Amino acid sequence: MTTSPKRRPAARKTRTTREADASNAPATDAAVEAATAAAAETATAPMPEVLAEPAAAPAPKPARKRAPRGRASVPAVADEAPSESTGESAPGVPDKSAAEPIADEPEEAPVSWTKWTSPASRSRASEPAIDAVDATDPAQAARAADARDAAVDGGTAAVESGDERPSPRATKSRSARKRASAAERAPIVDADAAVDPVEPLLTGQTDQVDRADPADQAAEDDRADHAARIGQAEGVDQTGEAATATPVSEASATADDLAREGAPARKGRRRTKAKTDSTEQAESAENTEQGLDGEAPIDAIEAVPVVPPEPPRFTLGPREDDGVFGDYELRHIETGGTFRLRLLGRQTWRCDCAGYLEQGACEHGEQLLALLDRAQRQALDAGWPAREAEVWLVPGAARQVQWVCGRDVPERLRDQPGLDRQQRRAAEGSHAWLQQVLAEARALGVVLRVDAPVWPQLSCGRDAQARVLRLESLMSDGVAMRALLRDELPAYAWEAALFAVCAGRALVADDLGLGQRGAAIAAIRLWSELFGVKPALVVAPEAAHAAWRRDLRRWLGDEATSVALAVEPPARLAPGLLVVDGIETVDAERLAALCALPAAHLLLIAHQEPLGDARLDAWVDWLDDARRGPLAQLRALPADAGKKHRREALQSVVLSRRKRELTDSLPGALLTPLWLEAAGASLPAAPLKQLRHLIERWTALRYLGSAEQQQLLEALALLPPASRQALAAKAEAVLALRREWIQGAVPAAARLVVCARSETLLDSLSMSPQLRRLPPQRLRAGDSPEVREAALSAWRAAEAGVLLASDDALGGLDADALVEDRVAIVHADLPWRAEVLGARLDALRGGDACGVPSALLLIDGSLDAAMLRAQREGIAFPAWLDSAPAWLDADQLEALMDVLPALLDGL
Repeated sequence: MTTSPKRRPAARKTRTTREADASNAPATDAAVEAATAAAAETATAPMPEVLAEPAAAPAPKPARKRAPRGRASVPAVADEAPSESTGESAPGVPDKSAAEPIADEPEEAPVSWTKWTSPASRSRASEPAIDAVDATDPAQAARAADARDAAVDGGTAAVESGDERPSPRATKSRSARKRASAAERAPIVDADAAVDPVEPLLTGQTDQVDRADPADQAAEDDRADHAARIGQAEGVDQTGEAATATPVSEASATADDLAREGAPARKGRRRTKAKTDSTEQAESAENTEQGLDGEAPIDAIEAVPVVPPEPPRFTLGPREDDGVFGDYELRHIETGGTFRLRLLGRQTWRCDCAGYLEQGACEHGEQLLALLDRAQRQALDAGWPAREAEVWLVPGAARQVQWVCGRDVPERLRDQPGLDRQQRRAAEGSHAWLQQVLAEARALGVVLRVDAPVWPQLSCGRDAQARVLRLESLMSDGVAMRALLRDELPAYAWEAALFAVCAGRALVADDLGLGQRGAAIAAIRLWSELFGVKPALVVAPEAAHAAWRRDLRRWLGDEATSVALAVEPPARLAPGLLVVDGIETVDAERLAALCALPAAHLLLIAHQEPLGDARLDAWVDWLDDARRGPLAQLRALPADAGKKHRREALQSVVLSRRKRELTDSLPGALLTPLWLEAAGASLPAAPLKQLRHLIERWTALRYLGSAEQQQLLEALALLPPASRQALAAKAEAVLALRREWIQGAVPAAARLVVCARSETLLDSLSMSPQLRRLPPQRLRAGDSPEVREAALSAWRAAEAGVLLASDDALGGLDADALVEDRVAIVHADLPWRAEVLGARLDALRGGDACGVPSALLLIDGSLDAAMLRAQREGIAFPAWLDSAPAWLDADQLEALMDVLPALLDGL
């Protein structure tokens, strides 16, 4: 059985030992002293034999000190030695014949597992014959020492045979007095990692363990304390496993030091043994091969090589100035490149390299500072010794101005408001600040130099403010704006035009159907008439050129020739204003070519939402060429920023509006007059001559007979354009509107309805070669409900279906029958009364319609121009003209003859 770990280890004694202690207590102390002296001589003697010396007088007892406890599984040594008193085999004491020189290696004894015991109890258990030795007999003392040497030889045999790390199970217990001589066989480990030695309990001895007498307690504690301290120097680790021991010289010195001490250290404390250089080297080598806990080897730790500092890559060129402040020339050693810098502070420098001109930062400033010596850096920290100041332009995504002043500048001028830690401020809006600083410097007699690039940068913001003020003063009432164009322009289109002019460089991406060409033409007119920006170049796809020419003539008239229209920009043209229609269709190569054009003012038109487009950064990069801030604000947003945050960041250069955002300002229908060219569409001469004659007769007589009334109505019916060329032009316009509104990337409507007051005109359109390929569905006034329902079903089932319906046919439909179809409206003719257009809108989209895409097909050079002008001037034609009777009564005739002269005057 094993002893309980909770007992005091120092109090354990065997029964045989207690009997010997009772009779030979004085002799025991003498034997202990004799054995200690013999161990010291053995460590230093050249011969391996252990020589016994006469017993010396016992030394004073040191203070009691209990060794710390240790718990682990340790082996028990199976060999036994004959007892001196009984002649039997006593535990832990080998036979006398086993005492041989240390160089002889005994066989390794079998081991068995037992519980851990404290160092004091194991020390006592491993040397029971010490207490029975006669102190007066030197031979007995020598034999006892030899027996203890043989007992520890079994535990060290594995180490001497070449095992790098002996297991604690195979290590026999050793007394504290013999460890100094055994320590020379193994190297040392870290003394900080070692704790109290753990000695195995010998087999056969555990049955005799009992509590010690109080008289022997002090002696046992003394031996336990010495064993623990020498075990720490020997290298036994905290888990109780035996580590490699200290060289013999150091171990002997440690044992001698401990023997010479009058009393051990105070209870609970240990003295740290000073390490020599050789000890530390041995510990470092041992710890590299095996872990500090002594359990498993670890890989050797490779030393990190010291990286030498990188040699300088730049050198300084010759300078005319001796001071640290001023201009420098930095030369690259390998490439030979030369960079010029101006240095006026640790963070106040500028460079002429491409990186600095693009980003406002480069490596050359730090490289220059690294080449300065300590005295130059101290002078740099002291400040620029001058009574002058400078203003630079700092490049970057948002350009800034740098304020630099010497230390002799008066504080009133030196401390400028609105500067950051680097003495910088945003260039946008700084023109007023610079004006004030110039005035203060002139008043104080301070020289202030402004770098040349500062002036054009600040001019961009100042000119933008000037344009806003001029537009407010000249266009505040709206009359002057309307006078710039020949045709009316909706208010929301004027807003887009004014935004483009105020911004200078802008992207307009209103919802499809809001009429962006009209806004662009208005902007062209404003730039030309108010600010003298000419010429204007419009770059648009080939398919949009016809629409551009039509709209230019509509709003500019003869001035339309001043606007150049092209698919690719001409090589020799330097436009003052560049308009790009359909920027989303421009690829990267074409975009690079367009960016190379030297256009000071720019207007981009997008027909789909640009805020979610991946090319938005490239577009804003082109718009913000002066780096006034929008590009920096866009790039400062996170990658997953929504459209709302992007719209707010780009509100100074991007105008993107949806119809729902303009509900309060939009009319029910976004009517766009489309002026079409048709050969032979001029006014018929005979009907026109007949009308003029009848007007003269009415003016003279105030009377027309029935025959004359029929002639009057027939002449009016022949005035509207009805030639084949006009019919073909209207059919082509219907197909173009279908592609733009219904089949576009962002459809403005789901289906198309073509309306007219004449059934004959609609029949002709449905049979035209252009529309016959669709084919369109036809809705007539006299159709039965079944026929009408079949036509509507076929129209809804067709992709981008087109429905032709007369005013009478629409009047026969149920209320809100087509409201859910989300249609766009094409007026194939111009009715005599403008109210008819509103009636068609109500029949197709209901009374709550808002912003419905609508087009009015007009033939250039026909009666349409005079009728439209008369309607805009407020002239109301009789309602019965759209369905004229055979004869007119007096009131109808008088109402017609009152407005007919004004119509003919406009022809």
